[in-house]
Parts: sequence; C-alpha cells; structure tokens
Amino acid sequence: MFELGAVQADLNELDTAERTFLRGIEHLTEAHSEFSPLLLDPYRGLAQVYVQSGRYAEALTVLEQAQHISQRNYGLFNVEQTVILDEMSAVYTAAGDTRNAQEIQRKRLNIGLRRYGEDNLELVPYRYHLAEYYELSRMHARARAQYEDVIEIQESQLDRYSGDLLKPLRELVRLDILSGDSSSARHHLLEILTRGTEIAAVERARSLAVLGDWALTNGQLEIGLSRYREADAVLVTDVDSQTVKLFSIPTLINFIPPPSPVDWTGGSKPYQWGTISAELEISAQGRARNVRIVAAIPPGLMDADYKRRLMESYFRPRLVAGEPAATPHVRFTHQFRYFQPD
Repeated sequence: MFELGAVQADLNELDTAERTFLRGIEHLTEAHSEFSPLLLDPYRGLAQVYVQSGRYAEALTVLEQAQHISQRNYGLFNVEQTVILDEMSAVYTAAGDTRNAQEIQRKRLNIGLRRYGEDNLELVPYRYHLAEYYELSRMHARARAQYEDVIEIQESQLDRYSGDLLKPLRELVRLDILSGDSSSARHHLLEILTRGTEIAAVERARSLAVLGDWALTNGQLEIGLSRYREADAVLVTDVDSQTVKLFSIPTLINFIPPPSPVDWTGGSKPYQWGTISAELEISAQGRARNVRIVAAIPPGLMDADYKRRLMESYFRPRLVAGEPAATPHVRFTHQFRYFQPD
C-alpha cells in the first residue's frame, strides 16, 4: 500500500495517495501499535504528499508524530531522527517560516553534540550540514562560524597539514570570495598543498580550483587560469580522479542573488516563490556576455536585477584540452521570493 501511495503521489494523484497512506498506517497500527518504528517511513511518505499539496501544517503534524515515535523507540537524542528534522526544516522553509526552519537545524546540531561531544570528529558532518543550511539561507557569517568550528575540531586531533583540513578551508575561501574579504584560510590552504603529504588528487585539484577562483575574482586573471590548468592536469594524470568534472561546464563563483522585496523586509508577510531563467555566453576569461532573460514568473519583477548581477559575476570557465574556452548557450535558472498579491 505504501509503494502504491508513493506511485500515486508521483502521478500527482494526491488525494488518492493520501487515502492510501492513511489506510496503510491504520492497518500497520492495528497490527503493531501506534508507536511502532515501522510507521516512520509511512509517516514521512504521507508528509511528502501533504507538502506536494501545499498543506504544510498537516505535513508538520505528521513529521512531529514520526519524530515522537523515533524518540520513544531509540531515545530522545538518537541520531536517526535527523532525517526527519531535515524534512521538517524543509517544510518550514517552503511555508516561508525561516525562523522555525533555522531552529530545527540548530536542534539537529544539538543532537550531534549530545551524542558525540564538542571535540569529536563525528560532529564534523553535523557542522557541515548546518553551515550548508546557513549558506542556502544567505547567512554567510553563521556559515563561516561553523566551518571555523570544523577546523578547530580537526586541528585539535589532526596534523596542521592534514589533507582533511582542505575541505573546510576551501569553504572559508569561497566565503571570502563572496564577501570580498580576505582571511588566513587561503594561506593555510596553500601551506597544506605545499607541505602536506598523502593528499588525494581530487582534494588537491579541488583546492587548486578554489585558489584559481579567488585569483580570478581579485583581478589576477593569469594566476587564476594557471591554477585551473594545474588542477586539470592533476585530474588528467590520476586515473581514479578522471570522473571528477571540475571544468566540464562553467561554474558560478561569486554570484549573489539580488535581494527581492521579501529579502528587504525579512519576509514579514506571506510570500510565494518565483522563477527566473536567463541564457548567456561565458567567455574564456570567466565573464558573462549577451545575457538575456528568457522566462520569468512573475515577469518583469526581477529581470533587470538578475541580468545586472550576472554581468557582474565571475564564472570558472570550462577547459578544453587543458585550456580555458568560451561557452555559448549557457542556461541559468534561479528562484526568488515575492509577496503574494492582495
């Protein structure tokens, strides 16, 4: 029944899917109990049906019941419930309640802290997860604090030149690029690449690419392109790394979405999500040319702002045979928030 309900949801037969899930949950409850852990996945499936229907309050109620069942069976701070918390946070975000979405993400980190302690390497994925949430929410300062905490944990238990430090340092360099600031992260990254041992080729290539991004956005074109060539050469010469595609398509480096009226006011009123699409060409130097808006819902509201921001942004260009190349017909799509009309 639950598999059938999932198929019905995929076919957008949402009322039918809801009834199927509810009947299955009823049978399962009768056969076991209302707190059976077998109910966890069905409740999550039913919540997704409610999300698709835009019934966010019902989705949250169902997910809260799933979390209660998880805690009753596995303990108040069990780590298995984090997937439920992620889904609750996503529902709050879809409903426009960013405050509660953020609070759920903090609870997720607190579970990791309770389970592992502040200085345990097992906590690192939890801090990464919260940092990624903050970045998606454009809270770059809070994201930076999480990456810095990751580095502090790793430095307390690993060598200063450990390759494990490359990832959080890359994230800090990326945030430096977005903010226009400069921190010690870039120098530490270079230091590890120079003095570190047993660094995987993929990690070395990704780090060189980020250093190239920093140089490109800071007016050091030739240094940036040289870093890209070096990173590509590392991937080409390492058989295990050749599936990693850092330079197959252009990649936005420092694009920051233009603020909408909802962003300016903090989303104090009900809002909806709009979509905007542009077509453009990326030069071999990583700049956008011939930008045109090809679709927008609602039309005209953010067109000029997005076009201007794309023209201001830098892209990591694609490489062809190890050399930067222009890319025509690049498609860009993004979502923005706008107030519901009265």
